[in-house]
Amino acid sequence: MQITKTNFEDDGQAREIDLTLVASAEEVDEYVKLYLKDLSTLDIPGFRKGKAPRKMIEQGVGGHEAFMGGAAEKLINSLAFKCLDDADILFIDEPEFNVSTTMEDGKPFTFQVSGKVQPVMELTSYEPVSIQMPPDEATDDEISRHIENLRDYYHTFEDITDEDHVAQMGDYCMLNVTITTADGGRISGLTEVDRLVGLGKGTMPASFDEHIVGAKKGMTLSFDFKVEGETNRPEFGDGNLHANVEVMSFRKCIIPDLDDAFAQKLGAENVKALTEQVRNALNMDKNKYLPQLMEERVVDALIERIDGTVPEYYVNFIREDVGREMVADLDKEGTSLQNWILKNDVQREELKEAIQAESLNRAVRDCALEAMFRHQGWEITDQDVMDLLKGTDNPEETLKSWQDANHVAELRKMCRQNAVVRWLVKTAEVTVVEEAE
Repeated sequence: MQITKTNFEDDGQAREIDLTLVASAEEVDEYVKLYLKDLSTLDIPGFRKGKAPRKMIEQGVGGHEAFMGGAAEKLINSLAFKCLDDADILFIDEPEFNVSTTMEDGKPFTFQVSGKVQPVMELTSYEPVSIQMPPDEATDDEISRHIENLRDYYHTFEDITDEDHVAQMGDYCMLNVTITTADGGRISGLTEVDRLVGLGKGTMPASFDEHIVGAKKGMTLSFDFKVEGETNRPEFGDGNLHANVEVMSFRKCIIPDLDDAFAQKLGAENVKALTEQVRNALNMDKNKYLPQLMEERVVDALIERIDGTVPEYYVNFIREDVGREMVADLDKEGTSLQNWILKNDVQREELKEAIQAESLNRAVRDCALEAMFRHQGWEITDQDVMDLLKGTDNPEETLKSWQDANHVAELRKMCRQNAVVRWLVKTAEVTVVEEAE
């Protein structure tokens, strides 16, 4: 079977392909025989199973035309999808088959296949990308920050016993807190709860902390404050909240000194040994995550060059994959989407927005990588496909399973995208910039 005609249509809303496929006369005769063999088990009055003539078998399934229709369906199911797969045709939904003529013995059989495919988009530039990356090896500043984080992790608290102490920035205050919305609505989990609040530490918004500064132990406070930005949850309404607070006690955070005793607590002989221990750990971490980070950044730089907007139909198609992946991941964890939403206090609208953003990112990524591969004029070989499967237990069996399912075109798409990413990494103009962790 071969594709004899290909026609693309793009109305700006969706890109569709219309293909004409032709099965040879030999293929037609082969599948007529196979279909006839499938029907040999029919009970035909007056004949033993498998001995009835073809004419009688045809009558048993509704006549010659119905028989040839069944043979044509068997041929299409067996050969058409493989033909499309070999031609790297990836429909984004179920293709439509149009069979307008009856298949005939000893003659080629022609039919049409049509459906939506991935849009073809262009980039504003096909030059190597420019990105920023952190240093390959741990710097002194990174090591110092990491050690400071370790010191902070091993902090302790010391009660402030001075009865005349007034709250100041840097204090940790044990407060009994009730938070309501501006109209008096209670907020789940924030009614008469004891909470240790670090003033100026981001535990609560700055507009909350400023009302605690200057307070003494035993005082009760009532004030309005505002929550903004990412910390503003839907149940907070417009972010204008009211707080009733009882100041219960004060504590001071004690950060351990950076000395040999602290180093020994972490398994190092002294501070110098701890420094080297941290350096080695950071370098090992960099060896693991920097290659992946570079791949992410070169692709991010590439998708910024996409010329135009990815059509909605393709984003919707990707969104179905994102949703299925999320449900499958939750199934592996032994939970449902509903339970996950409740457990993580996620609002459905927030989840929809996150899925939409991920779907759009993947759709743009797909189109950008395909555009670069097409522009470069590269080709994917059978060896490229085998190299892609090297990580599997048995590459040959894995490939056969993809072939049997007529999904090798998906493997070749992965190969195309991997080839582009490798080229982007190899040719990228990299500026090394020390970044905050």
